[in-house]
Amino acid sequence: MSTRLRRGVAAALTVSALCFTAAACGGSSDDKKPAAGQEQSKDKAKGEDKESPALTPLTAAQMKAATVEVKDLPSGWKAGKVPVDNTPAPKADKPACQPLADMMGAKVKGATKGGDVDFKQADGKTELSQQVLTFAGSGAADFTKAVGTALDSCSTVSFEMEGEKTAVKIEKLDVPTVGEASHAFQMSIEFAPGIVIKADLLVAHQGTGATRVAYMNEGGATAQKDFADLVKRIGDKFVKGVQG
Repeated sequence: MSTRLRRGVAAALTVSALCFTAAACGGSSDDKKPAAGQEQSKDKAKGEDKESPALTPLTAAQMKAATVEVKDLPSGWKAGKVPVDNTPAPKADKPACQPLADMMGAKVKGATKGGDVDFKQADGKTELSQQVLTFAGSGAADFTKAVGTALDSCSTVSFEMEGEKTAVKIEKLDVPTVGEASHAFQMSIEFAPGIVIKADLLVAHQGTGATRVAYMNEGGATAQKDFADLVKRIGDKFVKGVQG
């Protein structure tokens, strides 16, 4: 998820605002694709291997269909260019919180990247991104569940990048549920005294597909209402695309 959020964490840790010129969420994920027929279920009744459709990774067409376009969003959004980025995820101070740090990594272990889009508002401060991924087997569900488990025990976390550390506040958000399971939360990162980056994040899965969403904003009740609306729009498109 090549994100302004990740760049923001890097800036917080290196005390450099120059890193914030990158685009909002998107970027590369693990390009290692699951081998054909890698996930198979044993048909014990017949004594033969049989691939389970429920465990089959999404096709490129499904992932594209699960990704939002400008026409799916409220007025005022414009598509931006997704930058190439291989930024590693920061390291969390507690192992239980690492899934939250992994949300900012360019790659997700075991995932194949599909749709990857960035959008911006005219104010230059409000940004949105979505990335669609697919996994073999139960990978998508496991990825989503790990984030949810981390949220239950990590209201604050310290991230480390390039040998520097910064504290991040985590707060769960109440938004519409997406797909079979989803989790939404806000990260608040103070990268300089009185200067805080806020990002609303969503992770969700449907079948073997997963999506990561980030909404960079200046906070406030209006921003949270807007995020809930975006989650509904993106979630509907994601689920419909995955289901074909």
